[in-house]
Amino acid sequence: MPDVAAVRIRGHRIEGIGDKHVPWVHNVRNTDVVVVVDDEQCLALMRLFNEEAGQAFLSDEGVSTELIEHLPDLGISSICNVISDVKTARYLEFDRRDVIFCPLTDSMDLYASRLDEQREVHGPYTRDDATRHMARYLEGISTDHMRDLNYSDRKALHNFKYFTWVEQQGKSADELRELWDPDFWSEVFSQAGEWDQRIEAFNRETGLLDRLDED
Repeated sequence: MPDVAAVRIRGHRIEGIGDKHVPWVHNVRNTDVVVVVDDEQCLALMRLFNEEAGQAFLSDEGVSTELIEHLPDLGISSICNVISDVKTARYLEFDRRDVIFCPLTDSMDLYASRLDEQREVHGPYTRDDATRHMARYLEGISTDHMRDLNYSDRKALHNFKYFTWVEQQGKSADELRELWDPDFWSEVFSQAGEWDQRIEAFNRETGLLDRLDED
């Protein structure tokens, strides 16, 4: 399964990550593909998925009511992740035998102001808008602006962590070099079993597991 990173470039309008930012906890050695995603594409699909005219258009196109009801579960960053995964699947010529695991990192609960902003800038959302956005930004997802990473590319991406974590967050250069050592990550993930037990205990304490069992 390829590890894919979606990149936000300067001037982006997707909250949650800044320019040149690579998360400290990301093992860059495992990154196979980098994808550049236009934030205008994410905002257009945000409207398609959440505006009444957009949802009505999707329903007429045969999208199930159940799926449409869950589209607001995708925030702007989640839409970006979905786009990058579709691009990757098409680039690698995946078919029904292949699986991409796509984390949905946010929902529209965080972005009501973004919808208001788009309405103010572009006006009410219409069926014509939905038709164009479906064709261009969903059906038209292409394999442009992608890069397969070789060893040197991964090392360069790893070194980008310097800007945020050493210059701004007080990490040392030695700690950064340690992250490039494969043994570091083997040791970190050896604790996964203990983390799972703690997560399960917490979920049971909050009653979440009982509610899931009932469902």
